[in-house]
Amino acid sequence: MRERFIARFCSSMQKTSHVTQSPFLASQFRCRRPGISHGITPMLVRHNTTVINHQKHGTSDLPSVDIESQNAFKQEVFRQSIALARSRMNEATELRCAIFKADGSVQSAETRLTKADVASRFGLNARDLRNLDLVSEGIPHILVRPSAIFMSIFTLRLIIQPDQVVLFLLDSENGGVKLQDIFEHDLQNRISSAPVSGPTSLPYELRVVDAALASVTAVLEAEHLILKEDVKKNLRESRNEDFVFTALRALLENGNTLVAIEQRARGVRSAMQELLSNDDDMATMYLSDNLAGKPHAIQDHQEVEYLLEAYYKNADAIAESANALAGEVRRTAGAIKSTLDVRRNQIMVFEAQLEIWMLGFAVSTFIAGLLGMNVVNYMEESSMAFALLASGCVVATFVMSRLVTRKRATAVAVASAQSALEINIVASVTRTPELCSEVISTRTCLHEATLDQQLSSFG
Repeated sequence: MRERFIARFCSSMQKTSHVTQSPFLASQFRCRRPGISHGITPMLVRHNTTVINHQKHGTSDLPSVDIESQNAFKQEVFRQSIALARSRMNEATELRCAIFKADGSVQSAETRLTKADVASRFGLNARDLRNLDLVSEGIPHILVRPSAIFMSIFTLRLIIQPDQVVLFLLDSENGGVKLQDIFEHDLQNRISSAPVSGPTSLPYELRVVDAALASVTAVLEAEHLILKEDVKKNLRESRNEDFVFTALRALLENGNTLVAIEQRARGVRSAMQELLSNDDDMATMYLSDNLAGKPHAIQDHQEVEYLLEAYYKNADAIAESANALAGEVRRTAGAIKSTLDVRRNQIMVFEAQLEIWMLGFAVSTFIAGLLGMNVVNYMEESSMAFALLASGCVVATFVMSRLVTRKRATAVAVASAQSALEINIVASVTRTPELCSEVISTRTCLHEATLDQQLSSFG
């Protein structure tokens, strides 16, 4: 009896609008008739049917174009994430690299090694090489191991050993200056000009580290100097009213580039700071002595410390200079925007005044037109009629425009007083909260006096 009632109820529910619009729901009701519990009610079934039908049709407040773009973006992120995860976990990924000997000569201009070969050949772990083939610059870091030093600074990826250095050849992501070429040129110069022995001589691995850090610092400093000259030129052009819009756009682009340079310099500085705070890593960087069986003590790393401190100061100077220049650019851009806002407001005020005068003139001429064309007033016989009508139109235009302008000026004065009061309240709270009440009362009295003066002048 209960099964027959449930079957009859489900067949009646299939005839409703919700189930009729969704054949999928009808099949669900037919398939799940025996499984309905004793406590189910028609209201619950109808509520669930509506919710499922709502989800089936995907009703949303967003436009269909936005939903499609979001779905495409999510699919692209998923595909790219899977590809990156596979490439990082795949130890068979081949990498192009160049190998240099201790005398600076090229042992192999281009050879291909897998991640597994690199890890086993140079005594590194697979986790150290996860970001080795990453095209983006990433965060600069230096890993020190007993038999090798792995440096990853922007697009410069190196594995340094006591008798050779491996340079990984990566394609530049933005097609800019290749840091690898600068490193190759600097490495050959430093190895050929370095003293073989003496108190100032450095082991081969430290000379390579010196060349790598010098190349990175040189690129950052060159970009900063070139951009500084461009900023000065744009600042000079911003004084010319004919090029103010072009100068503003160029200054905004310069500000973004300066922020990028500052972030890169701070990344290099953080990498240096991390090494300087670890005495064990600095002592382990003497790979030649480790290979000869004469490891350095934890506190015996004076040469490495001096080397890292020098480049730490260089990176810090570049970051601070870029930050100061970016602040100047922001202030100048803000001043230009304020000037443009003032000009725009002046134009808007002029347009409003012109519209007000045109309104007054239109009303007065409309009245004159009524008197001249449609009403018999016998003014045509008077020789002074035209002069009276013309002067009346002028006076009416002036009076109406004056009235509207006074009301508008009153509203503007009230709004400006309120905004100025709010700004001063925020400033006083930010600086000295103790004097907030006194400043508020003083500013309120001043603005009330100013407002009364403005209103009296309009009257």
